[in-house]
Amino acid sequence: MRPFRLRPNVTLVPRAPLGPFPQPQNYELPAPRAYVRDLYYYRGNFCGLHYADAPVVPGCNDQRPECVMACLLDNYPREFQDRYLHDYAAAGYTHLQRSIGHSLFYGHSVDEHIALSQRAESFGLWRDEWFLGAEAFNARDQDWGYWSGVIGPVIDRLVGAGVVDTACVGWQLDQWNQPGNPLIGIIAGMAVRLPQTVPLYTHWVNEALAWWKTGGEVWSDRFQTINVHDRFSWWLAMQPYLTGGHHQGDTQMARHDLKLYQDKMRDTTEPFADGRMGRSQRNGRDVPFVLDAFESSAQEQFDEVGAYGKGPNYGGCSELEGDLIGYVLSAVATGGYGNGARNVDGSAL
Repeated sequence: MRPFRLRPNVTLVPRAPLGPFPQPQNYELPAPRAYVRDLYYYRGNFCGLHYADAPVVPGCNDQRPECVMACLLDNYPREFQDRYLHDYAAAGYTHLQRSIGHSLFYGHSVDEHIALSQRAESFGLWRDEWFLGAEAFNARDQDWGYWSGVIGPVIDRLVGAGVVDTACVGWQLDQWNQPGNPLIGIIAGMAVRLPQTVPLYTHWVNEALAWWKTGGEVWSDRFQTINVHDRFSWWLAMQPYLTGGHHQGDTQMARHDLKLYQDKMRDTTEPFADGRMGRSQRNGRDVPFVLDAFESSAQEQFDEVGAYGKGPNYGGCSELEGDLIGYVLSAVATGGYGNGARNVDGSAL
């Protein structure tokens, strides 16, 4: 394989090939895809790089410290951070999740957070900043009137330092916020606060990737007035603001029923593609919203044993298995993957 030069100090390195594939193989496999760096095609592994000698740090699973979460990278020693950044880039990943809420909660300053993001850029990585719902910013049931004064100045500092290439409004938005206009207002306010050139996503626990008020509620802005009463009208309201969504699914399903997992993702990607949910107008692009397979094996990799019990089918998911799942899901995920993937031969996907 001819090496692909990413940066003067980083070359893409093939890893172990995938396999064996789960049976029955009734799920779709992705068509060959050229490796072309694209800000709008997410290539990441926020919870899935494994190091046998990883130290125990605050926030990690101290019974399974080998699974390293990107949002906790600030907590590791400098030497380990640089090793991780190099390996991450060499594996072909291009988007590195950053989480200012985790960083501040564990005692790091905004300046320290910025410094690590700047080092990540030197390895050719795009910095994907996540804002609300992460430890330091998990106040419940607030609106943009509250958050604009709390997270707004932090956004300004990070943007001013040039370390926000892409962003997510927050973690598991349906766990920390109110449905309807309060949450829509947060998304709209953050979308305006960030430069239009920064792609903006949301992350949810529910697979519909939307959250509306029961019975509907009228949302008005300078673009439109719309009764938001279901997931279709919710995304129609998001056209000026969002680029797409980070999909979170059942990690047991991902390990044991890939076809059903794909079908559930397709339930969203098809309405994105056919226009029933409108099209993203962020940065004047007029393109379909995108969906990436973001959280498909993370909990299984992080846990010493799975949430459902012990044994070979629970917990202990390896980096290789996680990448196999990511590879299969990339067949239907229009926006890439955030929980690891590689090609069948081990090359960068």
